[in-house]
Amino acid sequence: MQISTVLIPVLGVLGGAYIGGYLSNKSQQESIKQNAEIENLRQRKHEIIQTLEVYNSVLKIDGESLLVTPAGGTFVDFETELYQEGIRPLLYEKFHLIHSDVADIVRKMDQRIADCMFNEETEDTDHDYLIKQYVDLIHRIQNHLKDYRDRF
Repeated sequence: MQISTVLIPVLGVLGGAYIGGYLSNKSQQESIKQNAEIENLRQRKHEIIQTLEVYNSVLKIDGESLLVTPAGGTFVDFETELYQEGIRPLLYEKFHLIHSDVADIVRKMDQRIADCMFNEETEDTDHDYLIKQYVDLIHRIQNHLKDYRDRF
C-alpha cells in the first residue's frame, strides 16, 4: 500500500476542515462587527432623542414663563431664580449630551450668576449680559431642533 493513497484523503479532509473553519470564523467576525455597528447607531439615536427632549422642555418653560421682564423705562431684568430653578436643572441633567455651543452659553451664564452672587448684587449690565446669553441660548436650541427636523 502506498502512502500517497492514505495521505491524499487525509490531507483533503484536513484542508477542507481548515478552509471551513476559516470561513466560518470570518463570517462570525463580520456578523459581530455588524451587530456592534447597529448597536452604536441605536445608542446614538437614543442620545439624540434625549437631547431633543431636554431642548423641548427648555422651550416649554421659555414659552410658559417670562424670564425677561420689564423693570421700568428701558430697563429689563433677567429672572435668575426662574432660570436656576427651571431651565438650568434640565440642561445639566443631560449636560454631556447637549451641543457644545449650548453648553458654552450655559457655563457663561453660570459664571456671571456666580459673580453676581459673590458681589451680592446684580447690576444692569449683568441683566443685559444674561438676557443676551439667554436669547442666544434659546436661538441655538431652536436651530438645533430645526436642523434635526431638516435631516428627517
